[in-house]
Formats: sequence, C-alpha cells, structure tokens
Amino acid sequence: MVKKSSTWANFKEKTQYYLFGPHLEKGEKILFIAHRHPFLMIKKGFKIFILHFFIPIFLWQVFPEIWFAFLVWLLYGVIALNKMMFNWYFDVILVTDLTLIDVTWNGPFDRNSVRLEYPNVEGITNKFKGFLQTVFNYGLIQINRESGGVGLELKDAVNPARIESVIMSYKEKYLEDKSFEETKTLKKLLSEMVKKHAQEMKEVEVDF
Repeated sequence: MVKKSSTWANFKEKTQYYLFGPHLEKGEKILFIAHRHPFLMIKKGFKIFILHFFIPIFLWQVFPEIWFAFLVWLLYGVIALNKMMFNWYFDVILVTDLTLIDVTWNGPFDRNSVRLEYPNVEGITNKFKGFLQTVFNYGLIQINRESGGVGLELKDAVNPARIESVIMSYKEKYLEDKSFEETKTLKKLLSEMVKKHAQEMKEVEVDF
C-alpha cells in the first residue's frame, strides 16, 4: 500500500514538473498548487455541451447529408471544452520550496508567470462576495508585498483560508532554513578565521 502511494506521488510530482516546468527554476519543487473552484466550470461547460454537442448531434440526425459541417461543429466544441479545462488547470498560484509563482494561461502559446519571494510576502487578504462564494468556500485571495500593494492574486480560489495557512507555513519554514544556512555559513567563516589567525600566530612564534 505504501509502495502504491509512493508511486502515485512520484508520478504526480513528475507530471506537475512537466506541466509547469517552464515556470520553474532547475531543481525547484512544487509543494502546493492553489486552484480556482471547479464549480465555476459547470455553467460554461453546460453551455458548451448544449451549443456544441447536443444541437449539432440532433441536427446531424435531421440533416445527415451535411454531416461534415456538424462534425466541424463538434470538433470546435471539443476545442472549446479543452480550452476551458486548461484555463482552469493552469491559472494557479504555485507554492514552491523557493518562492510563490502566479501562473496565467491564455493559450498553449501564451503563458506567463510572476514570482514573489517569501521574504517579500507581507500578508494575505481573503475576500468572499455573495451567497455562492460563502456556501462553497471560494473567493479572492490577495498576497501583499512587503513594500506595499498586491503582489499576487487568484480569483475564485478554493478554500482561501487553507491557501493562506499553507503559504504562511512554507514562508516560515523557508525563513527558518535560510536563517539556519546563514548561521551555519557564519560559523564556518568564523572557524576558518580563527584557524587562520592561530596559524599566523604559530608562524610568528617560530620566526621569533
């Protein structure tokens, strides 16, 4: 059971790195992905299904002689459906071991990202508006810069409170690790200085 879970975790990690790889630095690991609520796809998905699947299939049965036109209509529906799903999946905030990355997907050849370093994260604001956002627990999450203003934001984010908790937790861990590394480096530097000074004192004593 543990082996199966480990295999799935490795597959998931490799898939995420492959999909979001263009936005990551070498060796950077994705720790958490903040998505928009999939509930938002229901209305648009239903409209695509009616306009680009139900209607052309119905008309295909009525006018089979122009089947090619309805086939093109259906293919357009498949493209529209995939575009909607990719737009949902790739519009995210990535929480990595190095930084926060706001990824925006406008098409297969039009993607961009903005980074916000953990030390520059001042605070996080959550905003819920309306009945649906309150009931289904999704809303706007804004990550503020230390210098002032909004650094990153994700509209209709799933469970903003959990996202805030995850980000602040990883920020604290990042700062602790960085502080530990700086202390370790300082101790090493001081140790080398002491050794060098001791060696110089020995050389002075020998010359004397």
